[in-house]
Amino acid sequence: MLPVKRDATFAEPLHRQVRNSIEELIRDGNGSISLSDADLCERFHVSRITVRRAVKELVDAGLLYRMRGVGTFVRPRKTKEKLTLTSFLDAWAGKPERLDVKVAQFEQMQADKSIAERLGLATGADVVFIRRLRYEKKTLVVVDDRYLPAAYCGKLKRRDVMTASLLDYLRDRECVRLDHGEMEIEARPADRSDCTMLGVRRGHPVLVRRMTFFTSKGDRALSGTSTYRADLVSYRFTISA
Repeated sequence: MLPVKRDATFAEPLHRQVRNSIEELIRDGNGSISLSDADLCERFHVSRITVRRAVKELVDAGLLYRMRGVGTFVRPRKTKEKLTLTSFLDAWAGKPERLDVKVAQFEQMQADKSIAERLGLATGADVVFIRRLRYEKKTLVVVDDRYLPAAYCGKLKRRDVMTASLLDYLRDRECVRLDHGEMEIEARPADRSDCTMLGVRRGHPVLVRRMTFFTSKGDRALSGTSTYRADLVSYRFTISA
């Protein structure tokens, strides 16, 4: 890498030129470059103060992150998921990365009190539980848990769970008239259950999305939770003005 050109007549400050050069390296896929102050000073032929200002701006912009006593690193690029009421795969469609979905559980069970309340059923009622795991480049990034009343699952097959939205299944195969959904998203540190599911350390950032969908008669057709690794996934909304 050539040293940053020092031009007193150039309007952009030197630390900003260094920042732009580091950002270009990251954009070109050179995420393995050393980001120590000493190595960056040598690479760009600038002072330590200049390097620290450039790196701070990249940390503030979310491209880099620091670990005290360890070093500075390139933040992994996140998968962007868009809120959709159609296929759960729509948000990831058209991406160049390798994205895979696996069905970890697909079984009929009796609803405990918590699940029964979420679906508006009596405790002990028959429900179908589905757990899907979503991977990007072999890294687990999302765990989707869904519960449906067993009465709505007479035609549901494992193939449907793998390849289609459960909402599409309810509409198209069970002829359920869906009316609306309610959803909340919470950002929090991973608890013991999250650590077991996602293979992360306790306190790791996660996003938790809870949803319930209702029929036109007000019955609850589906309820569930998606737990995301917040360091690898961001969530995007479109809001009408």
